[in-house]
Amino acid sequence: MVIEDLYRKPYHEYLNDIINNMVEGVITENNMLVKEIKEWLDSETRKIMLVGEAYYRNKTDIRENKKRDAEWKSNVKLEHGYAKKLVDQKVGYLLTKDPTIGTENKQYRELLKVVFNRKLLKTLKNVGKEAINKGIAYLYIYFDEQGVLSFKKFPSEQILPFWKDNEHTELSAFVRVYKESIYLNGKKEVMTKVEYHHPDGINYFVLEGNKLVPDVPAGIESTYHFTINDKPFLWNRIPLIPFKYNEEEQPLIDQIKSLIDNYNTQASTNADLLADIPQFIYKLINYGGADLKEFLNDLNIYRAVNLDQDGDLDKLQATPETDATEKELDRGRKSIYEFGRGVDTTDANLGNASGVALRYRYSDLDMDCNILESEFQASIEHVLWFVKEYFLMTGQGDFTKESANIIFNRDIIIAESEVIADCQKSVGILDDKTIRENHPWYNEEVEKRLEEQKKSEMDEYDNYRTSFQKLNGGGGDGQES
Repeated sequence: MVIEDLYRKPYHEYLNDIINNMVEGVITENNMLVKEIKEWLDSETRKIMLVGEAYYRNKTDIRENKKRDAEWKSNVKLEHGYAKKLVDQKVGYLLTKDPTIGTENKQYRELLKVVFNRKLLKTLKNVGKEAINKGIAYLYIYFDEQGVLSFKKFPSEQILPFWKDNEHTELSAFVRVYKESIYLNGKKEVMTKVEYHHPDGINYFVLEGNKLVPDVPAGIESTYHFTINDKPFLWNRIPLIPFKYNEEEQPLIDQIKSLIDNYNTQASTNADLLADIPQFIYKLINYGGADLKEFLNDLNIYRAVNLDQDGDLDKLQATPETDATEKELDRGRKSIYEFGRGVDTTDANLGNASGVALRYRYSDLDMDCNILESEFQASIEHVLWFVKEYFLMTGQGDFTKESANIIFNRDIIIAESEVIADCQKSVGILDDKTIRENHPWYNEEVEKRLEEQKKSEMDEYDNYRTSFQKLNGGGGDGQES
């Protein structure tokens, strides 16, 4: 026997070590996920997402930060919904009108119209709002109970992404962390659910302290995304598509939070001042009453008061200086719209502005929406990849080599009378369809209605011609007889 054999472990201990190492490997992977999840839940990125959501709902820091100095003083807390107005302005400008689907393949276009229905367009609008509020939004692709391709927006603060590339364009995996209320033994409990989505499927866990426990009711794991004729399939890509507000994934609230906080503070402090300083201060000399309470009572009821000999009553008017505060509020409001890249609709000159002036006033909003649209167009390309795969798998056609553009139609504020006049001046210079497309009242229904109108006019013409021929024929027969 070789000497080293004396120090070798028994075979059963060797097997135990192998098993323990395998178990520890699994635990290590789960521990890695727990660590990533804990860091994500406490990260500044996630916190600012929650702040963006709160400010959109007009739940600002002044609620907690503003305190009263004395018990008798007012503590007005005015909150101004600038975040909501700016976000809604951008979403309404870019994403509320139906997009145009541009492709040379008519069959592909009609199928895309079915996919990009009202429900999906509403979801995309909400994705846009989420992206502006939180810097990035996520659209999840799945099959519903009827086997139809469907789309769902996940709240951004629930998603821990693992990116394939440094540009954050495609995911290699992601974790979804969310709270769910369940009833155990008749008691309502809140559990932290964890879904780990990776190229081989989905693992379901419950986060308990610093451990991930398999979520048995959810199924522990799934090795497929969907089934076709009871055959399981996995997407070749992670079915979660990021939609960014900008390349930096920086939410709007990052730019305007301090400005909104300052505006709320200034306005609230000014309201406190007006509330605490009385309109009048009474100066009493040799007042004949018992106390000030009696004086105010007599003044309110009898409009008169008792004075002693050589007594006198005078009234001083309190006029608090608020001009400086009003100027500060005006500067703050302008700064919010400037750095929030929006349009102040209270501007008195906005309604009378010409077409050129309107375009200038909307230039910041237009620039911001240009950036948002470029990010969304890149994400739409990922959506179309899944849509093409869906058409191919369901036998609706192979459009993998077809190109399509989803064109966002902006709700642009224009001087309609000027545009209509320009269209009229373009007759004879441009073709009729180009002129129609630039008319402010134009939409896709116009072409259909023009076709119907043309058909109706042709039918009337045909009926008139037939009647005229019959009349001429009848007249001729009468002459021959």
